Amino acid sequence: MVEQRWSGAFNCLRWQRLGGPLLAALLTALPSPAQVSYQVRFELEKSQYLVGEPVFCRFVIKNTGSQAFAYRYRTPSRLLSRDYEQEPTFVMTDAQGRRLPDPAPQPCGGTQGTVVYGSVMLPAGQTASERWLVNQWAKFTGPGRIHVRAERRLALSSVDPKTGNFSEKPAAFALALDELEIDLEAPAAGQLAMTYQPYLRQIGDAKERNPAEAVLVVTNLPQPFLWESLVAMTKPTKAERFDRHDALTGLARLGTPAAWESILKLACDPAADDSLRSYAVLLLGEKGDPSALSPLLKLVDGSPEALRGELLRGLGFFSDDRAYQTLFDHLHSASVTDRMNSILGLKNKGSKEVIPAVLAMLNDPSPQVRNVADFALQGMTGHKVALPEDSSDAAPRRLAEDWHGWWQEHGADFSPMLTAPCREW
Repeated sequence: MVEQRWSGAFNCLRWQRLGGPLLAALLTALPSPAQVSYQVRFELEKSQYLVGEPVFCRFVIKNTGSQAFAYRYRTPSRLLSRDYEQEPTFVMTDAQGRRLPDPAPQPCGGTQGTVVYGSVMLPAGQTASERWLVNQWAKFTGPGRIHVRAERRLALSSVDPKTGNFSEKPAAFALALDELEIDLEAPAAGQLAMTYQPYLRQIGDAKERNPAEAVLVVTNLPQPFLWESLVAMTKPTKAERFDRHDALTGLARLGTPAAWESILKLACDPAADDSLRSYAVLLLGEKGDPSALSPLLKLVDGSPEALRGELLRGLGFFSDDRAYQTLFDHLHSASVTDRMNSILGLKNKGSKEVIPAVLAMLNDPSPQVRNVADFALQGMTGHKVALPEDSSDAAPRRLAEDWHGWWQEHGADFSPMLTAPCREW
């Protein structure tokens, strides 16, 4: 446990087990007004777990001072954004000191919006806690002892005596840094499934209005015995108590043939929600399994525009001439959206052979299509052509000429840039 105090005379003072003259000197130096004072720690709920069992680490903060303070709060699930400084981090190593693999996909396209839902106000003497599923930070693949380094820097706000409101500027930063140990044991037959029953009951109970933690567990740690439950979670209910897209993600993480067949079935179901169908198509595209291509090709014509766009972009992930021919054909579609998504599909393919077709789209009558073509060429080549400074009718022509000139000079010995996938299903 770490105790921290802050006052106007210090930025942040942290100590453990201080005593004698040093402690007396520090206390004497502190000014008289009320201080933000707190204790913070991470703690495991138990020391022994089964391999595959959800492992929770609890973050605990106690107000040990005389005034209330507040901090921002959200649902405790992992974010991939490294810009959100109040996120906890968990680093797991095995008995040999080797870091366990991180199961999270790499972030793509930068931070997407904000995740702050509100603030928690903690009165003097009160304690608050959050449970974090540490399996989101590491894959526990076998029995043995695991070392956990847990860290969090949490900004705290104090009360402004002039206004009575909590200050926007942090009054202190609560730093929790703990070293913990986990012993993992191999489960006996049926033993692991029992540990998931409380979470499944919570999801299945219509009276449970917020099963967020249970959904987090089931979709982040899918097991073969959870397949039917995940499929059921994709079905509409009277009260939408969780995001059904998470269930699709859970099926993709499960990764069994039955799981992918369930995703394909939903993508092809005209009665299903269009947003879920689009996400199913995205997952199938990122997977790129040839067995899914023929059913997806049949969906292209006649699908709603949003779903068709996801299909066209996803086709670029399949190494098959039928997929590429469909994309080339839709470059000539009457729909501006279809033409843009076909370009993005060819960008996903990322091969040298598609670049001339994308170059041709720089002459498209739609400025939106021309902008997407320019974006796709930059992504595939790593080269950027300076946009004309003026907005005359000749500007698009000069942009196309500059790109064609660059390609004539570099195309013969060009090698496409290889980018790491955001997900590896």
